[in-house]
Amino acid sequence: MPAPDPLLYGHHPTPGIVSVHADLSGRALVWRRVDGQVTLERVQFRPWLYARDLADVEHLGSRLAYDDAGAAFSVQEFPGPAGSLRYLLTGADGRALREAVLSGASRRLGRRVTSLHDLRGYYAVGATEQYLMASGRTSFGGMGFDDPHRLQFDLETTSLSPDTGRIFMIAVRDNQGFQTVLEARRAAQEPALIQHLLTVIQERDPDIIENHNIMGFDLPFLLGRAQVHGLAVNFSRPGGPPGLWRVQDGRSAPHWACAGREIVDTIDAVRRLDLPSASLKIVSQLYGIAPPGRVYIEGAQVAETYRTDPNRVRTYALQDVEEVDALARRVLAPAFVLATMAPRPYHRLPYAGTATGMLEPMLVRAYLHARHALPGDVAGPGTPHQGGAVHLYAEGVLRNVVKADVASMYPSIIRHERIGPSSDPLGVFLHLMDHLTALRLHHKAAARRGDPGEHEAIHTAMKLVVNSGYGYLGAGRLALFQDPAAADRVTRRGRELLGQVVEALRVRGVTLIEADTDGVYFSTPDHWSEADARTLIAEVDRLLPDGVALEYDGRARAMLSHEIKNYALLRYDGTLEVRGAAFESSRTEPYGRAFLHRALRCLLAYDLPGVQAAYRDARHALESRGCRNADVASRVRLTKTPEQYAATRTARREGAYEALHVLGRGWRAGERISLYHRAGHGLTPLDVNPDGRDYDVPHYVAALTSAYATRLRKGLTPQDFRQLFESGAQPGLFDQPVDTMRPVWTPL
Repeated sequence: MPAPDPLLYGHHPTPGIVSVHADLSGRALVWRRVDGQVTLERVQFRPWLYARDLADVEHLGSRLAYDDAGAAFSVQEFPGPAGSLRYLLTGADGRALREAVLSGASRRLGRRVTSLHDLRGYYAVGATEQYLMASGRTSFGGMGFDDPHRLQFDLETTSLSPDTGRIFMIAVRDNQGFQTVLEARRAAQEPALIQHLLTVIQERDPDIIENHNIMGFDLPFLLGRAQVHGLAVNFSRPGGPPGLWRVQDGRSAPHWACAGREIVDTIDAVRRLDLPSASLKIVSQLYGIAPPGRVYIEGAQVAETYRTDPNRVRTYALQDVEEVDALARRVLAPAFVLATMAPRPYHRLPYAGTATGMLEPMLVRAYLHARHALPGDVAGPGTPHQGGAVHLYAEGVLRNVVKADVASMYPSIIRHERIGPSSDPLGVFLHLMDHLTALRLHHKAAARRGDPGEHEAIHTAMKLVVNSGYGYLGAGRLALFQDPAAADRVTRRGRELLGQVVEALRVRGVTLIEADTDGVYFSTPDHWSEADARTLIAEVDRLLPDGVALEYDGRARAMLSHEIKNYALLRYDGTLEVRGAAFESSRTEPYGRAFLHRALRCLLAYDLPGVQAAYRDARHALESRGCRNADVASRVRLTKTPEQYAATRTARREGAYEALHVLGRGWRAGERISLYHRAGHGLTPLDVNPDGRDYDVPHYVAALTSAYATRLRKGLTPQDFRQLFESGAQPGLFDQPVDTMRPVWTPL
């Protein structure tokens, strides 16, 4: 069996690494799982950073040695062009090394400099990434997704804020058959409950801890309640620094880490996907992974239900962590695979950008191992980078719709026309593109054959990185190896090929709907079969150059084309697919979503009486208070702290914050809350009365038309739209019979 490619997997393949913690003192702790047992290796390394010149360390004088790995400070000069980062600075202590650079830069610039990120001409990463890049090691070598010990836990709380609520239940399970429910029926039992969870984690000793929104909710809430009781929260393994700390990565949303275990959040991976919601319950339903007999309880009602039916809540909580386990297998598996390649901790990969977060560390590792300079500032072409082509050819409802996929257009152009960054003399970028693509195609074929193994996860992981190659070239100063001129060559060629595809389809008699570098939607004549569509696509595919393929990607009975990347499809099997924020977002109210899905099905089935019935039923439910407050509430993400809102409240009052401020409630930046318009009160937190029916009827009746029915407007004539949604209950003088109406479309 050939040795793993060192540019992909690192030059020091070490099996079984499950977690690495390093610090700037030059100490790395490496936990490995071998034959079911976890061992801890303590390793010393020299912290490092790349520099363009030595101006900021000249003050070290004789303390800066050349090519001396034993010196307090050392420098090596690597080959590279003028202006590149040719100097590798290393130190026995990374903190002292950084302080030396910052001190010298402060003197040079005449102002205090506190971070390397404030300086040009340097490349630096965190201590753990430094160790992984320099050592050539990566995580999970020789392991499958379930080989590490994975544990899920989920809190049930009396409110969304640790300032106003407490933890009363914690469900815990792992992939070794363990599960339990921890409870605190009385407030006085909460400290013991928290301590019990910490004991379970230490005794079960998982390698990986998972939950859905663990970073944004469970861990901040747990830390908040522990602080109230004077408890220390320690998730770390013995031998590492104890505790639980926030990852300092410049993100506004919190992310947390510990030593010896990887904490990962399925919601980070879900947010990469084109799904209508990131809610665990909705995503689990979409994937078909909800457990049999799934118990559903409205979030605000969980604590109240516990008082009257604790067994129901216990089942609900255990099913939550069961769903998290199943969802992790779907959405975290690609990040797990990438952790075997990228020199980054696993816990960073579900939310790291695929270009600068995965591809770039692999490039830097290769240059560091080759003892070669990194690129300096790359001069741009002087004109803005031109993106890919996106075209909308028709709006409205079209029948017999086919999707033709332009398979991996940009990666294919990059590989077959050998377009890489000019700042990559070692050719690592194209090497990665070639070998990642080969891996992707191999595992894609194996997945289609149904071969055993984690082929789908590997295929998805490779696709993520390969498809980020073009974006990396055009990322400007965000990317170390960026090359806008190369990115322009890719998109220019992509526009040419897309134009070739579109014209070839047009002259063959189909109606174009939408086209971009991902693919083309078009409508075929009524009498065409799937075989006819496949024949057409194969014919156009033969016109394309090697490496770029046009593939059949499915049919739909009808499509409502609203705007670019915003559409609804009714498949032949009755499945409705809705894409784009114009139709659905995280703020969509349940009553509006239910109406819109029912009305879209009818519209796409050419059933206009059904559209009208959907509207009238939804309106009647609102007017008769047949909906609950929970049915009309929307989810809102709070981006300001209470202090930030207080500073601007006098000049500008904002509904969501004002609703909480008036009630005297605290909140956290990043928190999501549900609000509804309460009759006579305005916006009100849903947990005030989730099952009540005191919502503002006129507000929601108006929104039914202005926010939801209007999304069907492009599939109807103006007169038909007014008759269906804006006219009164009595027919107008010029109204036509609804059963004679037909959806429409408009060429653009």
